[in-house]
Amino acid sequence: MPKSITPEMVGGTLAGLTEAVAEVVETLGEIPREHVRVEVTACDGQSKVSAEGATVRLDVFAVGGFPCTAMPRQELTADADGVVEFDVPHGFKYAVSSHIDGLGASFQLVFDAVAEQRDVRLWNFPVGVWALGHTDLAHYSDDGWEDEYYTAIPFVTPMRMEEVPEEIYLWAQDSEKYPQSEGWWYIGVLVSTAETTFAIGKNNLSDGTMVWCDSRDCNTLFPLIDYHVQKRYYPWDSEAAEKQARADMDGNMNTAKILAFSPTHTAARWAASSPSDYDEQRFLPSSGQLYIMWLNRTAINAIIQQYMDAGEEGFNLLPYQNDKGQWQTPNGRGEVWWSSSVFDSLCSWVVTYTGIIYYDLRNLTHVVRAVSAFHFEY
Repeated sequence: MPKSITPEMVGGTLAGLTEAVAEVVETLGEIPREHVRVEVTACDGQSKVSAEGATVRLDVFAVGGFPCTAMPRQELTADADGVVEFDVPHGFKYAVSSHIDGLGASFQLVFDAVAEQRDVRLWNFPVGVWALGHTDLAHYSDDGWEDEYYTAIPFVTPMRMEEVPEEIYLWAQDSEKYPQSEGWWYIGVLVSTAETTFAIGKNNLSDGTMVWCDSRDCNTLFPLIDYHVQKRYYPWDSEAAEKQARADMDGNMNTAKILAFSPTHTAARWAASSPSDYDEQRFLPSSGQLYIMWLNRTAINAIIQQYMDAGEEGFNLLPYQNDKGQWQTPNGRGEVWWSSSVFDSLCSWVVTYTGIIYYDLRNLTHVVRAVSAFHFEY
């Protein structure tokens, strides 16, 4: 501590700041907050397992207002019921995901803090590539609509099944609260890893190519985005930058930040606006998520092919290699996929259908493959 600053002076400064904050609160009122209750529910593939001690990763951020703010990531520990609770000031966004040793991560979900309170359910399934489905459960009453309520339970199977055994899709049913099952149906492919989980659904491949962003954002630093290189002054460590790009698993949060700053952003907007279900958040995947998709292309294609053989339209195979090692492009072209991960002010990361990852200028055109997170809520 410099000799000119004494402990008493520091204490006086802090006391003054505290008094100033108190005056602001007294004048403007307490800042409204959304109280969030997150419940983690875990499945070993067929039955419910304990979520006690699960880690819930929480990111709170604000883009588009003043100031743009991203709070350090918090890791909250779930109680014996798999529950964590926290408050988020209104006007902020927040991203949550749950992580349990030995299981895959939950979807990363992103919400706006605007309500008085919110309940969020996060679902953890085993690591692997699965056919993903869900069922609607209902409680009906003779007293009218006000006493009816519904919920959904997701389930996974190794491959698409013509008939799913009841115990698989009712694994988390509360028979007293939700006695009535509305049946089940498949919705896509679940890619579940320890660090990230996402779903591949219908109509997730763009018809053509597109630029990463509008022209006025081609040479722009987006706020609160983790840049792998701030300015491309040589020499710089390309191996370290690529390693960081492969480790980015925050596609849904990246997309939320990009669209909050640039609502007409081309690639992220296409992903977010592609046809989806009411409980689905579509987003532009990160470079790490795209690379995981590429690594698991054979298992993903096996399930997609089953959907297609069953007459379900809207699914698109990933490029693959035949038994001679030759690349096959089932959609009529080679594919280079835009990610939501940025490199510097001019470039963003792309992943090719052959597994190569590199950065490219944002005004060049590439394909978009949207992926999804589901909150399974009404």
